Amino acid sequence: MFRQKRLHLYLFLTLFLLLGRGMAGLAVEEAPGPPPAFPEREETQATVYSGYLAYLPFVTSPPEPLPWVNTQDRTAVQQHYLVEYAASEGEPPGWTGDHGNCNPGTTTAAFREAVLRRINYFRAMAGIPAVMGFDGTYNSKAQAAALMMSVNRALSHTPPTSWTCYSADGSSGAGSSNLYLGIYGPAAISGYVQDPGSGNYFVGHRRWILYPQTRIMGSGDIPPQSGYPAAQALWVFDHDHMWGPRPTTREAFVAWPPPGYVPYQVLYPRWSFAYAGANFSNATVTVTRNGQAIGVTVSPVVNGFGENTLVWELGESIPQPPGSDITFVVTVQNVVIDGTPQSFTYEVTVFNPDS
Repeated sequence: MFRQKRLHLYLFLTLFLLLGRGMAGLAVEEAPGPPPAFPEREETQATVYSGYLAYLPFVTSPPEPLPWVNTQDRTAVQQHYLVEYAASEGEPPGWTGDHGNCNPGTTTAAFREAVLRRINYFRAMAGIPAVMGFDGTYNSKAQAAALMMSVNRALSHTPPTSWTCYSADGSSGAGSSNLYLGIYGPAAISGYVQDPGSGNYFVGHRRWILYPQTRIMGSGDIPPQSGYPAAQALWVFDHDHMWGPRPTTREAFVAWPPPGYVPYQVLYPRWSFAYAGANFSNATVTVTRNGQAIGVTVSPVVNGFGENTLVWELGESIPQPPGSDITFVVTVQNVVIDGTPQSFTYEVTVFNPDS
């Protein structure tokens, strides 16, 4: 009898561990894989009138792209967070696909709008033009890519033909997209901007989200189901605009966190400062708080992902949420632009938008 009880206990523990591993595959949020590098330049295939594409079939497009936010206005930043960021949470995906039949399916228009809204939240805060909409072809290829990532429980910009549910569309989407495994939808967009993981020290995913020239994207989202993890593919290669003139931006540079007021919820460990064509090889950065210098760790410079960018991390943590507003003064020096070293100084004030 004792041996039988031990056998039952052993079988129970084995089943518990196996189920636990399956559930962990649904719950664990992994870091995104490496970002896609700049593709080879292609000839423009569309005619542009007043900044709008003449032929692209938008399946998700805001009525009017929001202008960027005045981040020096605390109330404006607070309202932008509560209205745009928070409002993009909680929309059900309505996914119509199936892992077992390799059917990528689709998500609802409302869900795609929530994803687009999250993208444009970050772009408006960063002081760059909004993405005008999602293209249907980009969506389909990104959706096929996301399915491949979920089914194979792995991330790759060049998936092998041996992968389960491999498709040419999915391969095309994988090579042109930010990729995330473990989360999807608006949460994945925030994950790209956060860009965690040791291999993402140069924040390549963030740089594609905040690339000023981008006007068109595509989104593919797979929710977790039947033991398969969630996955997201965000098509970021806007071939008709990515090599075009840089649009007007709020500042000459694009920083995250941006100058001005920033909700603590979107303040991430990695800070970045991007300037088109700049040479950051010998650039330095200092950060002070209340006049006292804070230690920073500057990451190696890696070009080829959006605009040239300098990345660093602070040597101290910030309370979550902060009890009161916290202001940092950032100075980036020896940024070589057109052969001339330049310096930039700006303030970042972290605050709690819920108080």
